[in-house]
Amino acid sequence: MLNDKIPLILIVDDDRTMCSLLNLAMEEEGYRVVEAENGEQCLSEFTHFQPDLILLDAVMPDIDGFTCCQKIRRLPAGDRLPILMITVLDDQESVEQAFRAGATDYITKPIHWSVLSQRVRRLLDDDRVWTELTAVEEQLRQQQAWEKLISNILEQLVSGDRDFQLIEILNLIRQWSQSIRVYLYQSNSATYLESVAVGYPLIEDIFTTEVNFVAEYGEQYQQGQAIVIEDISQADLPPAEIEQLKQLKTQSLAIVPIKTEERILGLLTIHFSGTFPQDRLSPNRLLDLANLLTITDNC
Repeated sequence: MLNDKIPLILIVDDDRTMCSLLNLAMEEEGYRVVEAENGEQCLSEFTHFQPDLILLDAVMPDIDGFTCCQKIRRLPAGDRLPILMITVLDDQESVEQAFRAGATDYITKPIHWSVLSQRVRRLLDDDRVWTELTAVEEQLRQQQAWEKLISNILEQLVSGDRDFQLIEILNLIRQWSQSIRVYLYQSNSATYLESVAVGYPLIEDIFTTEVNFVAEYGEQYQQGQAIVIEDISQADLPPAEIEQLKQLKTQSLAIVPIKTEERILGLLTIHFSGTFPQDRLSPNRLLDLANLLTITDNC
């Protein structure tokens, strides 16, 4: 098993002896372990390590476990994290306080070690199942959104003025891809159309010539390849062009040839202000979009 696939447990307890015992118990179960001796350190270690589960002592000085648990739940990625509260308090009020604070489960001291290992295993299994289910639901949502995009593009292709069709199609692609700009360069007329998100400059306000990238990537275009530039600052482009792209607030970019067997009809570029969304815009989907645009009177 790869090391980064082994669950990481964050143990939080101001009692060094208890912390050591918990550490030993978790390592014997095959988990990786990091430790924190108080609530403040717990918040710091959580942010740094992003553990898979927290064993959290309820009674600690300064920030107690209840308050610490509440703070974790308000942090990014802290809302679904399994938190097993460990407490000497076993009265009903304390148990209810633990759950109100956001604890997933609790166990009382003195610890029954076999019960602890079973609770940890169950919480990790439940979290894994939830994560896998969420991933499947996200894939389904993305597939449905993709199918709706294709359907909407086809509707545009059979109706209306050609330039209006293209603008509407670019708008649809930008909204679906959550990009800041979708730009279409048309080889026949050496002109372009673009759809730009609110608050971003037009290409004509930044670039002095058409953006076609042919000089740098022409060979790949001829082969019908989609090109993804994940970091504009590292792109194989002239420095002046990189600087202009930065002025457009572009951080990552996809360039897709629109071509028939005989020639390139144009280029479709999709700009992002952040990380390129590999999950939504696979090479096959990029090329599918380009193939649809060949229907628009050969660009």
